[in-house]
Amino acid sequence: MSKRLTKDDKLVMMKNMYKSFSKEQVEYLERKENVDARYKCAQRYMREINEGKKGERLKALEYYKQYREILEGLECVDKKLWTDEKKIKAFSDLLDGYCDKCVKLVEDNNRRHLERLKLQRSQRQKEYEAEQAKYDKEIAELENKLR
Repeated sequence: MSKRLTKDDKLVMMKNMYKSFSKEQVEYLERKENVDARYKCAQRYMREINEGKKGERLKALEYYKQYREILEGLECVDKKLWTDEKKIKAFSDLLDGYCDKCVKLVEDNNRRHLERLKLQRSQRQKEYEAEQAKYDKEIAELENKLR
């Protein structure tokens, strides 16, 4: 059977929780007069912080699993352990795949940049031609007046 927390217990627990909160969160909690509401809000903040940390840990683990071959290959290279041919071959294949992806990414990026530049050039050309037509019209009007 769990013991019901008193207001003093909640205040002591909240003081410990405040260390994890931002200044704005603490100020917000201090404005609440009802201790129970303040405690529930502090618990919610702590739950959000803990879930965020859990998500970060899961993401890091996912990255580690995803890039384990790279890490193992780098370790073999750093320690000059060329005896583990499977790890080295997997590392080499992985690096070759990433090199191909990088080359393709650079080519795609350059292609898109070239298309943007050509589009900008054509737009500037149209603006230039429109402005030139305006000046040609003014010149023609002035030449007619001077004749």
